[in-house]
Amino acid sequence: MAHSSKAQTYNLCKNHLKQHVIVETTMGEQIEGVVIDLDDEHVHLVVPSHHGTQHMPGMGQPYRYPFGYGFGYGYPPYGYGYGLSRLIIPLTFVAALSALPW
Repeated sequence: MAHSSKAQTYNLCKNHLKQHVIVETTMGEQIEGVVIDLDDEHVHLVVPSHHGTQHMPGMGQPYRYPFGYGFGYGYPPYGYGYGLSRLIIPLTFVAALSALPW
């Protein structure tokens, strides 16, 4: 999907709504998650999280919703803090999107 327009990226994400995907960003990062929502500017994913806080790959900035819905036990640095987080990516950062089997 190299050099696609924002409209093409939007349609690709729309066709994969509620599906398990890998998103490749324009910075070469690969993010696995489920497309849960979409608007004119962003694609919304649910992604695995570790200790409830993650940063956007390569950006050093927290996700817009940096808290996880933890299924783990204990609080960092104790125990296991794994769960799910919401990740919102601008459509202009999406270079490719591929569906994955569950």
